[in-house]
Amino acid sequence: AEYLTQQGISVIHDRELHDYPSYNGSYTHSRNAAAEYLEKYPSIRLILDLHRDASGDIDNQMRTHAKVDGKDCAQLMVVIGTNATRKHPNWEENLALGLKLHAQLERIAPGVTRPLTLREQRFNQDLITGALLIEVGAAGNTHEEALRAADVLAEAIIQLSRGSE
Repeated sequence: AEYLTQQGISVIHDRELHDYPSYNGSYTHSRNAAAEYLEKYPSIRLILDLHRDASGDIDNQMRTHAKVDGKDCAQLMVVIGTNATRKHPNWEENLALGLKLHAQLERIAPGVTRPLTLREQRFNQDLITGALLIEVGAAGNTHEEALRAADVLAEAIIQLSRGSE
């Protein structure tokens, strides 16, 4: 958020933990928050739902890995919700954006992405054509690795906003 703001991109950074105290209902809770932001700020063009992949068990957490400028970095994964189980008529527009972002990430830092993933759930991406879920590493990644990945993500967003594809 800080880097994007420095580059002239307005950011609303919702820091609320929508999955606390329970994961159950987290998407309903975050949907309400996103809808409120969209109502208050109708000029919003991009909603990023940032997560870490919690694959693995408590004793063996998954770690994703890339090298960016010679340093360890978490990998990024773009997750796109479809209309397979719930109404989401414009999901292909989010897919197109996700594919552009994925390609831009790979141009900036080859190997920084995991394969783009399509899922049956909507992940609230039906609220706006410009909503993406991004997995920033996994539970086994360090905070520093995740921050490096976030910097690459921010750079890709900046380049896309300036028309670089």
